[in-house]
Amino acid sequence: MKKPVWGLLLLLAACRPDPGPADYTGQELPDNLDPDGGTQPSDLLPGPFPYEAGQRRLMVGIFYEAGRSEAIVFDDIDAKLYLYDQTAYVESDPEHIEGKSADRIVYNGKAWLGLGVHWIKQTHNFDAWKTLHVSLKSSDAGFANVKIGMSHGVGAGNEKGFQLAVSKYGWANDGEWHHLAIPVADYVAAGLKLNDVSSPFTFAAEGGTTGQSLLLDNLYFTAN
Repeated sequence: MKKPVWGLLLLLAACRPDPGPADYTGQELPDNLDPDGGTQPSDLLPGPFPYEAGQRRLMVGIFYEAGRSEAIVFDDIDAKLYLYDQTAYVESDPEHIEGKSADRIVYNGKAWLGLGVHWIKQTHNFDAWKTLHVSLKSSDAGFANVKIGMSHGVGAGNEKGFQLAVSKYGWANDGEWHHLAIPVADYVAAGLKLNDVSSPFTFAAEGGTTGQSLLLDNLYFTAN
């Protein structure tokens, strides 16, 4: 019996899918950017909701470049970006709304795609983080039904994912940037254990064709 695509995605996430590219540039703050929210360099866009001193803002991985108070970076030891079953590839794109570039997510030969940020050895407590922010742009039909998720638990058979359709939060594949704010409480309502988070971000879509793409930028968490 053929598995539904979304069910297959969750299974692949739990089994630790193939790792993505090891180019983790852009995780560190530029030398001329004040981590406490000072003036940003002219070539670094602050994003639609610029970071301000005193705010709590968490960067996770490579999809955010501007000001923040905290960061969990990819290191190929405990934190990685995974491309599920090689269904997608990720490339830097000069069109962006934050930092110096966005990331283009591209269908790679299958009718679905998925990727995720995963911690391999240990989980993290996300009690302090209330909202997941991300900006997306596409007009390709394969991104009409995007789902963004979080998961808890580590190890085969222990990790469980919870995905939400982002059309509920303002997404439309109309060729315009959409800045989404997803309450973490919505994942908790679906069953996520905030004190045991193993993946703060998964991304999935289906119904596309090879080469269809979406721009992803400005991914971070806030405490409000």
